[in-house]
Amino acid sequence: MIRLRPAAISFAFLFCASFLLADCAQDHRDNKDGGILVTDFTISGTQTLSATELAEITGDFIGACFNEDSDEMGERVRALFQDRGYFTVEVKHLDFKPGDPLGNPKPVTMEADVTEGPRYKLADITFLNNHAFSAQRLREVFPLKTGDVFGRSKVASGLESLRNLYGKSGYLDFTAVPDTDFSSNATARLKVSVQEGPQYHMGKLEIAAAKESAGRLRLEWKLPEGAVYDSSYVNKFIDANRDLLPTGFDRGSVQEALDCPHAAVDLKMIIDPAEDKSPQLKRVPCESTNDDPK
Repeated sequence: MIRLRPAAISFAFLFCASFLLADCAQDHRDNKDGGILVTDFTISGTQTLSATELAEITGDFIGACFNEDSDEMGERVRALFQDRGYFTVEVKHLDFKPGDPLGNPKPVTMEADVTEGPRYKLADITFLNNHAFSAQRLREVFPLKTGDVFGRSKVASGLESLRNLYGKSGYLDFTAVPDTDFSSNATARLKVSVQEGPQYHMGKLEIAAAKESAGRLRLEWKLPEGAVYDSSYVNKFIDANRDLLPTGFDRGSVQEALDCPHAAVDLKMIIDPAEDKSPQLKRVPCESTNDDPK
C-alpha cells in the first residue's frame, strides 16, 4: 500500500483542484496554456438595471475562460451592456482577484464599476447609396424595428442579413458601414452606407474527381455559366448531394475565385485530391486590368 505524507496529500489536492478548474464552460483564450477562469463576477455602480439583468450579464462570464487582459475584458463587459441598449456605458474600473496560484487557467473573481447611462431605442434607419434593392426591401431584412431596444448584436445581425441578401444576388463585394446618432431623448438614428460593387455571374466549374463521379455531380449542378451567382448555392448543393460526395466534404473543399474585371466566379470542387491537376484558383482584383465588367 502506498502512503502519502501530509505534504504530498496537500500537493495532490492542489494539483487536482487546478486540473478541475481548467474545464471552461466557454473558452475565449488565444493561448490555451494560460489565461483566466472567471469563478465569480460582481458589478457595482449601475442605477437602473434589475438584479435579473445583472445576473444575465455576469452569467456570461462565470465559468468561462478568457485572455488575462483587462482592456479586452472591459470591452466584453461594454458589449454586453450595449446588447441591452446601453450604448454610452462606461466601465470605470475592472479588477481581477486571483484564487489558486497553481491554477491553469488562473481562477479569478472579477469586479467592475459600471455606469450604464440611458437605454436607447431605435428611432429610424436610413440607407445610403443602395441601388440594387430599395430602402424598403433592405428595411424588411433588418431585425431592428422602430421603438426596439437598440442592441449591438441586433445591429450586427441586421448587417449580416444585408450581406446575405446581396450575396444571393451576386453582389459578393458588398459592404455596409453603420453610423449612429444618439439623441438626448434616448433614441438612436442608424445610417447604413452601402457599397454594392459589381454583380457577379457564374463562371467556370471544375470538378476534381474520377470521370464518372465528376459527370454525376455536374448533372446535379443547376447554376449555369453566365447566371447571376448565388453565394448560398454551394452550401445548398452540398446538402442536396451528400450521397454523391465523400464523407466530411464541406465548403472548405470548394475553391471560389472572383474575377472582378469580368464579374465572374470560377469554382473548383475537389472531390479527390489525386485528380486535382490544375493550379489553385486565384482571385483577380479589378485594379489589375482595364477590362470592363460584363
